[in-house]
Amino acid sequence: MKNSMLLILLTLISCKQSTDYSGSWVSSGDNFENTLILEKIEGEQDSYKFSFNAWRKAYDTYASQDVKFLGRMNNKVFVINVKDNQAVYSDDVREFSEEFPLYNDGEERCKVYFKFDEDSIKVNTKACSLIYVGFGITFDGIYLK
Repeated sequence: MKNSMLLILLTLISCKQSTDYSGSWVSSGDNFENTLILEKIEGEQDSYKFSFNAWRKAYDTYASQDVKFLGRMNNKVFVINVKDNQAVYSDDVREFSEEFPLYNDGEERCKVYFKFDEDSIKVNTKACSLIYVGFGITFDGIYLK
């Protein structure tokens, strides 16, 4: 009886433990590479600071050659909370200087959607083009550890 109670208790405790997604995740192909870095926020369950670094080679008609375009999203405000294997970041939480606004009045702000699986993270973005990324770059993709 004691053993079965202990087994039930251990099962309940293990179910409440969450997966730690911390680390470096990569989505890549022949002409691009995106890196997603997740850093666990100490003392907050399922909360992570995230950053993206990306590059993509594309033909630049102005330069008449292939160019490596860059993208980056790295700031202390880029924080997500994972719930039910999903998370969303929105620039709606950011305040910008009136002198140097990142967005025009009424313009839709960048949103990043994360879907977590045990060994991959699917990322989709909306309205992030030319805000955090260069020509032809997107953070969208399936990232592997």
